[in-house]
Amino acid sequence: MKRATLIRKLIIISIILASFIYSTKAGETPVTIKPYGYVSYEILYDTYRSHDTRDGELYLFPQRPVFDINGNDINKRSKLNMLAVQSRFGINISGPDVFGAQTTARIEADFFATHQDYVRLLRLRHAFVRLQWESTELILGNTFHPTFVLDCFPSTVSFAAAVPFHPLNRSPQIRLTQDFASDFSASVSFLMHGYHNSAGPNDQQRNSGLPDSQLQLRYNPANLLLGVTAGYKFLSPRDVTGGNVATSKNVGSYNLQAFSKITTLPVTMKFEALYGENMSNFVMIGGYGAKGTPEDGINPDFWNSDYDYANLKTLSLWTDIHSNSKVLQWGLFAGYTENLGSDDPFLTILGAGLLRYADLHYLYRVSPRLTYFASKNFSFGAEVAYYSAVYAEEFDIKRKPTQSMDPAINYHTILFAKYTF
Repeated sequence: MKRATLIRKLIIISIILASFIYSTKAGETPVTIKPYGYVSYEILYDTYRSHDTRDGELYLFPQRPVFDINGNDINKRSKLNMLAVQSRFGINISGPDVFGAQTTARIEADFFATHQDYVRLLRLRHAFVRLQWESTELILGNTFHPTFVLDCFPSTVSFAAAVPFHPLNRSPQIRLTQDFASDFSASVSFLMHGYHNSAGPNDQQRNSGLPDSQLQLRYNPANLLLGVTAGYKFLSPRDVTGGNVATSKNVGSYNLQAFSKITTLPVTMKFEALYGENMSNFVMIGGYGAKGTPEDGINPDFWNSDYDYANLKTLSLWTDIHSNSKVLQWGLFAGYTENLGSDDPFLTILGAGLLRYADLHYLYRVSPRLTYFASKNFSFGAEVAYYSAVYAEEFDIKRKPTQSMDPAINYHTILFAKYTF
């Protein structure tokens, strides 16, 4: 095992050195490589047990209250950890023109892994090429989903930009962007989900034979950004019914997004609204079940049939404001997300894992932060996030929460130091 690991390291180093040598000898059309990244150290403290992963690095929200025989909530327990797993490195590559377009590429990785069981192992974040013409851009590879707008996402200290209020998704994709004016552009993207997939079978999008399709419009005059995104995806959950009859029935779902950013000399303000069906691929509340009434649910013939599907709907709203100081920067994030149930009579398909965070009624977060930039490369600071998670106790036939528990409250505190290169 150690020998194989050493061989892999030598191959990677050889590739990098070969590329560097080429870049210094290629003449008029060199390939150049520029490394970048950061080392991040964090202290995490929680006052209530919560849903999280990667030893707490990816924090979501407080767990559902659980009471002992005396009525005490056993989840009221503090937790402490120290981590450096989000530290990352990457390389930006530029090379000769192709078809009259400037060519660049990016490869980026961190130690976050793709599952709790593999935490501290290497994970691919980005691997894409970009062709840039005067008014047209083409991206091919693995990078952020279009709903993760790179110039309008929460600037929180906490990892993953305020998930589950804001989408978190990186996927293999084709994205074509066209500038129609200096301040107006449109893009169309076709994606296949990778490790950020929808709740349910891992291959359900692949089995549908159809990509996740997204259209985005952006208006971006000086100091202002306005944009909208609309998308649709298909999933194929099963090949055969409970009655052993072949099926290729798909379940489709849409997502809608509006975002804006206002930049002034003292502060930057960002706003976003998301609404859609089965947004579980964004690590948000979502999922789907069988389209059927309670009477259908107790009928074995229904479960053996080729039934239709019903999606859960989700609403999410957030705003983020921060100062633009280059030395001491303050910020404030506020977010709200809610489970809106389904448009159709909904039956949970037990054991299928088709729901994500669907026992939540609503969740909100308020988190002030402070960052001190000791130099261009070194910063440290703190964030305290107040979470209130309200869980549903009862649902109507469309799985919309009708009665809820008292909120579960957590204070999620982060102290950090970061060296950027």
